[in-house]
Amino acid sequence: MTTIRDLFGGAIVSHIPPTFIDVSDIREIADNQEVFADVNSDESIVIEILQYVNEPSNEDAVRYHFASLAHDNDAEDFNTIQQITELTALEVPKLPSDTPKYLLVGQQQISKFDERDPSARNLVTILMALFRFPNIQTDIVITCNIPVILGATSSSRLVTQEGDVNEGYEEFRKILTSFDIKDWGLFNA
Repeated sequence: MTTIRDLFGGAIVSHIPPTFIDVSDIREIADNQEVFADVNSDESIVIEILQYVNEPSNEDAVRYHFASLAHDNDAEDFNTIQQITELTALEVPKLPSDTPKYLLVGQQQISKFDERDPSARNLVTILMALFRFPNIQTDIVITCNIPVILGATSSSRLVTQEGDVNEGYEEFRKILTSFDIKDWGLFNA
């Protein structure tokens, strides 16, 4: 089932899996983010409009965003990048063909709710897409977080199950192929 949802007031549209709820219905979310969480697992999808980072290469830029996520997740000591690949126009067909587009696959160990016990850390596979728009000084980062091993003392164990990376990747692929910027005026705000 394909579910196309309005993002950023309809300026962007994309597939979001039907089991994912809009987190802004539960808590406040920053204006530059759209956040969705799966009702059946701890999987989440975050779409962010960020300031363009000036790195020597586009691959360095996606590494920068992954490191920033590791910092935000308190996972600097528990993160690895497994691969970085350039996405093709077939994989992201609705963006201008000259848009630099990258996919990073990595893992981080993340605790929820500031749980400090090391055995509370969940091993999370991170799928991260980076779309770069130097002419408008904007990076768009789409992140899918898939917990693949729940920590022995993680509070997640009480309410959820471990995610399926293959299924998560398939949904992520649908997000990328449907991602469409309908109103470029969004970036002039």
